[in-house]
Amino acid sequence: MVIKNKKLNIVIFGFTSSIGNFLSRKYYLKNHNLLLFSNNKQKFNKVKKNYTNNQTQEIILERFDITNSKKTKSIIKKNIKFFKKADLIISTIGVQGEINNFFNSNLKKFKKTFDINFFSHVFLLRDLYKIIRDNKRTLIILFSGGGATSKRENFSSYSLSKIALVKLVEILSTEIKTKNIRINAIAPGIIDSKMTRTILKNKNKIEHKEFLKIKKAFKSSNKSLNKVYDLINLLLFKSGKNISGKILSSRWDNFKKWNEIELRKISSSDIFTMRRRQNF
Repeated sequence: MVIKNKKLNIVIFGFTSSIGNFLSRKYYLKNHNLLLFSNNKQKFNKVKKNYTNNQTQEIILERFDITNSKKTKSIIKKNIKFFKKADLIISTIGVQGEINNFFNSNLKKFKKTFDINFFSHVFLLRDLYKIIRDNKRTLIILFSGGGATSKRENFSSYSLSKIALVKLVEILSTEIKTKNIRINAIAPGIIDSKMTRTILKNKNKIEHKEFLKIKKAFKSSNKSLNKVYDLINLLLFKSGKNISGKILSSRWDNFKKWNEIELRKISSSDIFTMRRRQNF
C-alpha cells in the first residue's frame, strides 16, 4: 500500500498529451519526483521549462519514441534506478488513427494505429516488467478509449487496438503473480484533446447522435481530467489497493462512493472486465 502523504516516484509516458500534461502538472505541484517522456519535439521544448529541479524534488525529462522497440530497452536501462523505485507508471500514448469505414480504410494506417496503441505497449511492458517485478509497490495505468466497450462506426483501427490493450491489461493482472505490481486501464471520457478536436472537424464521418454527444461533453471536458486524477488516486492509495486488471471509467463509474464491500467485490470478481453477458 502506498502511503497517501508520501513523496511518490512517478513515470509518465506521453507527458505532453492533454491527459499527460494535466497529470504531470498535478504531480509536479504536489512535489512528487517525476520521470517524464515525450516524442513530440515541439511540445517537449515548449513545456520543459515548466519543470525545474529543486532540492526536494527530482525531475527527469526524456525525448523517447515508444514505437521504437530497440530504444525501449536502452531508455529503461538509462533510468533503471528511477524505475526500480517507481510507485506509479502511466502511459497516455495513443493515436486515433484514420476515421473511415473499415472497407475503405488504408491498411498501412490501420497497422500503424495498432503499432502505436497496442504493440508499443507490448514491448514496453515486457521490458519494464524485468526491472520492476521486485518493486515494493507499483501501479501501472494505461488508457482505454471510445469504442473499446461499444460499437463505434468508422473508428475500427482505434477501437480494435484499444480492445486489445484492455484485454492485455486483464491478462497481465493474472500472469503477474505478485501482488506488488498492479495494472489497470482507464476510460477517460471526452476531454479537450487533439483527438476530440479532430472528431469535431469530421462531422460528416461520424454518426449524428455520437457527434452531438461528443460536442455536448466537450464543453465540460476539464471536469473529466480531474476525474482521471481522482480515480488514479483511488487505485494508488488504501481504498483501491487490491484492484487490478480492470477497465474503469473515470467519467461514468461512481468510484468516489464505492464502499469497502464494493471495492472487495470489484477486486475479486470479473466486474469491469470485457465479458459476454446473457440477459434472458
